[in-house]
Amino acid sequence: MSKTNVNHNQKLQPAQGSELTGIKSIFMVVLVLIFLIPINVFAQSPFYIALKPGIYSPQSSDLDGFDTGFNGEFSFGFRFNPNIAAEFGIGYFNTEGEKTVARATYVDLKNFDIDVWDFTFTLKAILPYKKWEFYGLGGGGVYSVSRAYDVEDHHHHHDYDDDDHDSILGAYLGAGIHYNMTPKIFLGVEGKYLWTEQAKFEHIEEKFRMDGIIATAVIGFRF
Repeated sequence: MSKTNVNHNQKLQPAQGSELTGIKSIFMVVLVLIFLIPINVFAQSPFYIALKPGIYSPQSSDLDGFDTGFNGEFSFGFRFNPNIAAEFGIGYFNTEGEKTVARATYVDLKNFDIDVWDFTFTLKAILPYKKWEFYGLGGGGVYSVSRAYDVEDHHHHHDYDDDDHDSILGAYLGAGIHYNMTPKIFLGVEGKYLWTEQAKFEHIEEKFRMDGIIATAVIGFRF
């Protein structure tokens, strides 16, 4: 009788082990779902790209009288959660202007054409509201400043052209607003104020801080 009981218990052990394995599997699936559900809810399509056409308005005293120029940016972003995002960007802006240099017996008129390529990193603090997103931003980067100029030298009665470049650091603060047209597409506007170091050039005595206001439209795509 005891042998029968022993054999019977031995037959039950594999079944109990199989049952425990099944429970562990279900438990692991539940744990995975617990972690995945917040990701799906809070970070749908966390990666995005954005095109930002707009304007650059110089504000530095070094650029008094210079024109408002074109600004264009392309950014690649990641949304960590509903309230925080980060962007890497590459952009371009330009401005033109004149400077008069008084000499002892004559006056030079310098015409400048300044182009700037920038490589930036931005952090955004976001406040979602229905289909709207309001955000503040801050960041900085490297700005490659290239300037071409010609001088009307009235003393020697001839003109000449020259160009040069310098790389400087800059930082900015700003704000913006997005409207989510669809889960994949958003539109908006953005503005920021830029502060930079002075760009120094070898061939001339002029130095330029590229401080200014940058205002852009935003066309974004999530993927």
